[in-house]
Amino acid sequence: MKLKGNLSLFDAVLLIIGNVIGAGIFTTSGFLAGELPHPWLFIGIWILGGLLTICGALTYAEMAGMYPLAGGDYHFLKAAYGKWAGFLLGWVSFWVIGPGSIAALAIALASYLNPLFQIDGGTADKLVAILIIFSFAIVNYHGIRPGGTLQDFFSLGTVAILSVMILGGFFFGKGHWHHFIPMSSGQTNVADLFASPMIAVIFTYSGWFAAAYIGSEIKNPGRNLPISLFLGTLVVAAFYTAINVLYLYAAPIEKLAGNVNVAQFALQNLFNPTIAGAVSIPIMLAIAASISATVLTGPRIYYAMAEDRVFWRRLKELHPRYRTPHIAIVSQAIIACILVVVGTFDQLLSYVVFVMLLSSLASGIAIFILRRRYPEHYRPYRTWGYPIIPLIFISFYACIAFQIFYSKPFITMLGIMITLTGLPFYMWWQARSKKE
Repeated sequence: MKLKGNLSLFDAVLLIIGNVIGAGIFTTSGFLAGELPHPWLFIGIWILGGLLTICGALTYAEMAGMYPLAGGDYHFLKAAYGKWAGFLLGWVSFWVIGPGSIAALAIALASYLNPLFQIDGGTADKLVAILIIFSFAIVNYHGIRPGGTLQDFFSLGTVAILSVMILGGFFFGKGHWHHFIPMSSGQTNVADLFASPMIAVIFTYSGWFAAAYIGSEIKNPGRNLPISLFLGTLVVAAFYTAINVLYLYAAPIEKLAGNVNVAQFALQNLFNPTIAGAVSIPIMLAIAASISATVLTGPRIYYAMAEDRVFWRRLKELHPRYRTPHIAIVSQAIIACILVVVGTFDQLLSYVVFVMLLSSLASGIAIFILRRRYPEHYRPYRTWGYPIIPLIFISFYACIAFQIFYSKPFITMLGIMITLTGLPFYMWWQARSKKE
């Protein structure tokens, strides 16, 4: 029994959009306005971040076409460096990245929902978060099509409301284009783009490779996977740039600086406090879409590892009726709920951020290794602009990784150590699979 290819190109594009667009775009810009007090640098960093993400998508697209399987970059790393590399990514994804992201997002969504139902925070937030996690897990348990439909609903809702917000703001809002004229005569430093602001932007764009994780369940994956990666990142880059142009249209950059709720502040300036209060709706939809995407994609990595006999074999079992990796889905949900209860997901995620960046960097480098090692391998898509496009992606990600390591050496080393704890287990599973 195999995973069933029920998702279309449209589903795959929406999965990427839903996985990327999260609460960050409604908050990060306030920090960036303080770090980059020049209007054109403020807009430029989002355009640059989008171009880098597109470079990454074009790079991944070739490998996704080569390995249109469940698990995504697990297969890229395995093919380029060996099973151990893919396993370590899967190991830290199983224990930290997947469930930690779900736990953090579920708590965030609960904090928005509870005031609507007049429920006190604290324990109530955690109970609602657990209910949210199991609700998404149950839908995905019952098939890739129900999970994909739920993902489409939240992603389309986010896109629709953001479109109304952007178009309404430009056509009917009380903004001014003179906010784009620099008010200060001081010298601007373009190098500032490549420090902490770029790190924030890159992580706001993170998750653009989501469709690669469900290659086995996309129709005609050799064609649709590469196209979805490009289209999904292009749409996200366009939305991110447009919404930041709207923020600057709404208020001068010095007023945006330091505003945590920058989207609400912008809408208040464009319209009134009542409309500004409605910004919580797209935020909730965006968070829900991110939860849905993570619940859907994460188990496919564990499934791929179990198929390779380097993980618990029961995680590769497919439900006889729904043909989903149901045990992997339930396992991820249980770990996420445990993290909600103990409340350590924020620290855990901060520890492995560097590892997440390194895995993307290693996957980018993998395209060169795979070109040399498997020149005859079927490639339905070959990266446009090779080798320049992959080199741009790798170079910028390497610079960002260095910045993170330089600024937080203890946390980055701790994240690497957490990841390396998987090596003894990998060797044990390898030895066990050889005996069978």
